[in-house]
Amino acid sequence: MTDAGQRIITDNLIQPFQMAKAGVRGRVVRMGSVVDSILNRHGYPEAVARFLGEGLVLAAMVGSALKFDGIFTVQTKGDGAISMIAADMTTPGNMRGYASFDREKLDEHPADAVSLNVKDYFGKGYAAFTIDAGEEHKRYQGIVDLEGDSLAACMENYFDKSEQIDTLLRVAVDKSDGKWRAGGLMIQRLPDENATEFNQDQEEENWRNAQALAGTITSEELTSPILKSAELLYKLFHEDGVWLYDPQELQDQCSCSEERVLNTLKTFAGSDVEDMAEGGVISVDCQFCSSKYEIRVEDIV
Repeated sequence: MTDAGQRIITDNLIQPFQMAKAGVRGRVVRMGSVVDSILNRHGYPEAVARFLGEGLVLAAMVGSALKFDGIFTVQTKGDGAISMIAADMTTPGNMRGYASFDREKLDEHPADAVSLNVKDYFGKGYAAFTIDAGEEHKRYQGIVDLEGDSLAACMENYFDKSEQIDTLLRVAVDKSDGKWRAGGLMIQRLPDENATEFNQDQEEENWRNAQALAGTITSEELTSPILKSAELLYKLFHEDGVWLYDPQELQDQCSCSEERVLNTLKTFAGSDVEDMAEGGVISVDCQFCSSKYEIRVEDIV
């Protein structure tokens, strides 16, 4: 479903799809230079970078499945070595992310750990998924405990308990030759309000089959720079048929700007603005992209 003149996107993308007969929709996310530039910008320790990479993939996969214009954010808060990660996608595909961590607590974990468990690194806490569609729309936030081996498992728990949508998520993050790659697969069962008892049984069987097929995907396939998303989906679901829709391109693009910083500072009381200023100027650093802004107090009050 692409136009003849449309540019072909092979990486840094979201590939929407639907299994033709199974009543299952999904997304594949592939990130190369986008995730590499975001993670390397901050020089995070490997464990922190891997979790943030996972958050970026989840933000892209889930955010793109929601029909809205705005920002979808995946954010965690915990009392462990990694106190917070924040990853968001501004539609249609601008990605950014950052993390906070305790170096001393992080050093208590083996540097060569093969698997990274959420509980071990985040401790007790929660993951929040936020939809911000602008001032004219109500902000929506879902929260789930940090329970599960991965952030993807936490989000699966959220869909199961809060949204009651059958969902399977697989995410992988890898570093090879100093460059990061990340990828993910999401499938969701489409509700059928007109289903009969027979159809329900068939839908259950179709969903179990889709889960089994999706469960065969490997981390290497998700992060491969060679295997294209269409080839991956054909490999997984060709027996049941799969429809591909137009992909969405992903970019390393922060939403910060001098105007937004200025508007935020204008919400503070005049006394607070004066306290923040040094020599009549307030310096603001963006935690996401490390951009620096200098705002004059006279422009605020």
